[in-house]
Amino acid sequence: MFTHRNRKGLKLAAVVASAAVMLSLAACTSSEGDGDSDEPIELRMAWWGDDVRHEITNSALDKFEDLNPGITVVRDFSGFDGYLDKITTQYTGGNSPDVFQFYNEVLVEFASRGQLADLSKGVSQDGWDADLLQVSTVDGELAAMPFGLSTQGFIFDTTAIEALGLTAPSGDYSWDDLAEFAAEVRTASGGSLAGVTDLSHGYQVFEVWAKQRGEDFMDADGLAFSEKTLADFWQYWADLRASGGATTPDITSEYQGTPYDAVVAGVAASTFLFTNQYDGVQGRTPNVISLERFPGEGEDAGQYMRTAMNLVISKQSKHQEAAAKLVDFLLNNEEANGILGLNRGFPANANVIEAASAGANENVQRAIEIFESVRENGAPAPVPAPAGSGTVNTLFAEVAQQVQFGQLSPADAAKQFMAQAASELG
Repeated sequence: MFTHRNRKGLKLAAVVASAAVMLSLAACTSSEGDGDSDEPIELRMAWWGDDVRHEITNSALDKFEDLNPGITVVRDFSGFDGYLDKITTQYTGGNSPDVFQFYNEVLVEFASRGQLADLSKGVSQDGWDADLLQVSTVDGELAAMPFGLSTQGFIFDTTAIEALGLTAPSGDYSWDDLAEFAAEVRTASGGSLAGVTDLSHGYQVFEVWAKQRGEDFMDADGLAFSEKTLADFWQYWADLRASGGATTPDITSEYQGTPYDAVVAGVAASTFLFTNQYDGVQGRTPNVISLERFPGEGEDAGQYMRTAMNLVISKQSKHQEAAAKLVDFLLNNEEANGILGLNRGFPANANVIEAASAGANENVQRAIEIFESVRENGAPAPVPAPAGSGTVNTLFAEVAQQVQFGQLSPADAAKQFMAQAASELG
């Protein structure tokens, strides 16, 4: 995607629409009482991920069962594709998982229909930042808690840059510094290397840009930035394309979902990623890759602690107390986080980061350093976006591509996007 789940972003909009229809037909079969007794309890937990995630999650659940005799956790794991359809279908049939992994783009749709339990009842908040909990609060209830955090970052191919006799930006560098650097890379490389991937289609990049200007991408009511801010953003990247500093539209399209692949392939010298991806990217190239905060992160920071995914409890669960005990264990227990590590991102509970990162290599330590700098000096996380936000994220990339290929000017594109996005958000 170039949405948080990168390649899945285009599918998300269509899935969200079908989910909203199905959920509106679903009967509310919530269980306010716990239903727990001395009888054995069986919980079902669902999540998506790769084989590594499945293995470590199973190990953590094994530990939970060891510590809680009488509670068995049935494991329901899969890949990302089709995950939301599965959860929605199970809700409609009154058979949703007790606990499941979820994501922000559809949190409001589910929570506003009373499908998710209030996690403030039974899950400790010790060690948690208040604004992170506010991000997941819908209609006054804590509908979800982050099951992994990250933050935005910028990587530079230091090896390739130094071979050109140049120096990569670092510290408090500006957007103008990035533009100047990118053009220098193109010139010094004889045109063979772009200084930066064109990121004009990435709403997560624009999100930082807007926050640095005192605005937000979206708030609870819809779009929360000015048309001029968006036009300026798209003009910035248009100027970078004109200078040769950014990748050309055909190259940009090839790496749209995973811009860091352009750095690994030697097509661009720098790009955006999420900091928890840094170690994996460095492991795919012999070149030295450096990690920095975004340009423009001076007095007005735009980076924030971003929820990679959430844990939620279904209102349909007949074992609310046991489900809360499981969520509390996975989010707040040091032993559990020592098993889970950083696969889902950094723990939201600052008290267990040390346990989760034990034995981490220098790349992961650098990612943690950037993350902690954002915890100390970053922007507040945005409030939950309204229904339709997934569609707006996809629209952002579609309109930006029209600018990239010269079909719209930055100003006209911004005007068009504002109107279309407002229509999608109602």
